Amino acid sequence: MSKNKDYIPGPDAAYDGWISNLAAYVSAKITAGTWTHIPADKAAALAAHNTAWHTAYTKTTGPHTSVDTETKNDARKAATEFIRPFVQQYLKFDPVTNEDRTAMNLHNRDATHSPIEKPKTRALITDLKPLGGFQIEVRFQNEATPGSHAIPYGCNGCVINFTFGPEKITDYAALKETRLMTRTPYILDLPPEAEGKFFSGVCRWQSERGELGPWGDVQHVVVS
Repeated sequence: MSKNKDYIPGPDAAYDGWISNLAAYVSAKITAGTWTHIPADKAAALAAHNTAWHTAYTKTTGPHTSVDTETKNDARKAATEFIRPFVQQYLKFDPVTNEDRTAMNLHNRDATHSPIEKPKTRALITDLKPLGGFQIEVRFQNEATPGSHAIPYGCNGCVINFTFGPEKITDYAALKETRLMTRTPYILDLPPEAEGKFFSGVCRWQSERGELGPWGDVQHVVVS
């Protein structure tokens, strides 16, 4: 597959076949005991996203409402936001082979690239802005280049770990929700139950090898 083309298909019909194949392939490898490096909760989440997407998509293949379309779009967005960091962390390197990636319609590794080092600098959240509609605008930058919004060389994005609740959270281990942010600002969608609660988030860079850099500082904002 050409690396200048996104491995995730654009048309919904193609996306449906692609994510189904990905989820089935990963499940088969785990069931066979070939892959033991993928946590059970991450594998279960991949399967759940596939099911949620396919269910929502199927409802739009015949007569349907605008609500059905919105549900389908939301399911695709949620699945894609989960899959990108999942691929980077669990499917890009051994024990996953180039043959496996070809079977899953993913990009293969380029052995001619220079080694990518683990990120050494912190990713800092510079602003959290509630936008209404349960959305948070996240702005971030590299602590080593405060005048730039560029992602450091060798990194594919900035991972934000977050949660929301009645109190501010500073314990990194409690920030269990994750998203891979590939540009700043990034719009983070939250569920309606987050309204009026404290959003707590912290960032770190992720390399193209899926390695994570040091934590930044936890930041907070009230969701509106």
